Amino acid sequence: MSDKPFHQHVRDHVTDHVLDELIKLAEQIKATREITDTQAASLYSRMETAGHIRRQWKQVEETLPALMAEARKDQWSVESIASTLGVTDSYVYRRLREHTE
Repeated sequence: MSDKPFHQHVRDHVTDHVLDELIKLAEQIKATREITDTQAASLYSRMETAGHIRRQWKQVEETLPALMAEARKDQWSVESIASTLGVTDSYVYRRLREHTE
């Protein structure tokens, strides 16, 4: 046995254990922060992408009635127009009606 008294061995052992646990906790906090930062960056990126797509859609949406009317003049059925654009038949009918008014 060493020259240290028993209580000092216990104190050193407890100190080492507590320091090991603190290091583990710090590593967990660091990993959690990295994940959170990645998710936040991902959310920001997804929001930016969604905003960009929405703005593009708004520009296209303004031209849809004229495009639908042109397709109808070219003998496209309402069902074909709706299917191609990924909208409902009632949406096509409504936009065509608004376009002619």
